[in-house]
Amino acid sequence: MTQTRDYADTIVCIIPCKPYHQAKTRLADCLRLEQRVQLSRWLLRRTLRLVRRHFPCIVVVSRDPQVLHDARQYGGLPLEEVGEDLNAALTQASHFAITLGAAGTLILPTDLPFLTDQDVHGLSCAAVRAPAMVIAPCQHGTGTNALLVRPPLLIPFQFGATSFVRHVASAQAIGIQPTVVRTLTLAFDLDTPEDWNAFCKMKTHR
Repeated sequence: MTQTRDYADTIVCIIPCKPYHQAKTRLADCLRLEQRVQLSRWLLRRTLRLVRRHFPCIVVVSRDPQVLHDARQYGGLPLEEVGEDLNAALTQASHFAITLGAAGTLILPTDLPFLTDQDVHGLSCAAVRAPAMVIAPCQHGTGTNALLVRPPLLIPFQFGATSFVRHVASAQAIGIQPTVVRTLTLAFDLDTPEDWNAFCKMKTHR
């Protein structure tokens, strides 16, 4: 893949994506493998369609060739993941974004089925000057559902349990007070059987 500085001074969106057949394993009690694969593909495609209306460059980092194929087909820039750790993959993708000239990066997972244009626009507008960090917690207030940093690699990535608190603490440790964005649509992530049941009910009434 040729690395150029086509996206100088812009925010590059980074979307990490597990191999389809390994994604959403916590939904195994309510969805078959084939259904989980279809759900994962739908989530990635939906996210790409929405985000590309706001960002000129979307890097999809994955070790799954099918994910990378879908990323290219739906307007993303595929980046083959070299390891199997989420935070390492995000660091790899951030270094790649730097070679493109990115002024910052927005880390956005695919498991936000109700993500809206307003959510993405709000995230992108909340960090006008560098250094800055914008963060959106999950519905439980523990995880991180979106993370925008200017410049890239402003703080180490610490996605996982209690990542929201750890990301905020990392920013404060270098003198940055992060902007916290909370919306119902951005906070809802599809991860557990309870989330799936809530998603089905909410989708029926939308």
